[in-house]
Amino acid sequence: MRSAASLAKSVNWRLVLRLVWLLVIAVVVYALLPTLTKMPAEARESLDRVRWSALAIGILLEFGAQVSGMLVLRRALQTLRQKPPSDNILMQVWFAQMAVAVLLPGGSVTATVMVADALRRRGVDAAEAATAATLSKALSIATLVALFVVGFGLSTGQANSSSDYVQGVIIGMPILIVAIGALVAAIIWPRIAGALAGGGAKLASRFAKKLDPKAIRQRAEEIARQSQQLLRGRNAWLTVAFSCGYWLLDTAVLYLMLWGLDQSPHIGAVLLASTVGRLLATIPITPGGIGIVEVAETAILAAFGTPSAIAALAVIAYRVISFWLVNLVGIGAAVSLHRSGVRVKQQTEPAAASGN
Repeated sequence: MRSAASLAKSVNWRLVLRLVWLLVIAVVVYALLPTLTKMPAEARESLDRVRWSALAIGILLEFGAQVSGMLVLRRALQTLRQKPPSDNILMQVWFAQMAVAVLLPGGSVTATVMVADALRRRGVDAAEAATAATLSKALSIATLVALFVVGFGLSTGQANSSSDYVQGVIIGMPILIVAIGALVAAIIWPRIAGALAGGGAKLASRFAKKLDPKAIRQRAEEIARQSQQLLRGRNAWLTVAFSCGYWLLDTAVLYLMLWGLDQSPHIGAVLLASTVGRLLATIPITPGGIGIVEVAETAILAAFGTPSAIAALAVIAYRVISFWLVNLVGIGAAVSLHRSGVRVKQQTEPAAASGN
């Protein structure tokens, strides 16, 4: 048997602490969010008319969203002239990188390294695999911003004019316009992408000395040029459709959770809440935006007329499916990829030795 000392050394305590932090935030938010909001009589009545089928349909839609995301990654690999592995393997890679981004220190960077290593073991060039993962994420964020604009336009005039949401919009609109303009310019002109990334890296290098602003600038320009390749040709519309499908199906899960609680909010409000929540999740404040996403989405839905307590319950149900269930599958996928990767290595090493 292994001694307690050797067992303690083998444990990744940073991962354990991150998991504990994640669970503590989840327990606090999920326990307090519904109780801190008022539960009017009509809201209690809607709880008596719960449509449990919404949960099953929501899980299926979320799986469809993840398949769409995987297909974007496949298209990125094909654009870089790489032969993707089977859909089964690529689906495992897609789920695993989502769990790794949330659970392991380093977030998206660690997830990209994992994708590169998993695909390298299956015949894909590691550098191109990392680039494909980055491209799919960049396109995903650009699509998310575009859908946010759509949601904002559809929801105009629907919110309570005295709500904090409207006041926040008035303050945030100039920032939003500048951010969208910078994103569009970065995609069209790679030099602008490099200037923005390099400038940001230069500021960050004052705190993180290991950053190389020049290398980051060159990398940003390269990704911008490759993004243009991804969006060119006869099948470009298919790539955009898969990227939109990922977010729209995910938003449909949130709408279904509200429908399951006998609510029929404006579709623009749900799209806006979903996209704002997902954009906030990209900011590395808490793992996967846990706590921040729930509060923001609840506040937006409440501003558009959904009872606060019902909005909180719907958002929690949505996050159980789109965050917890997806990452649970991702953990299983990561374990499966690791084991199959070890088998691949064991099989290729004797072949390489015999060849020599």
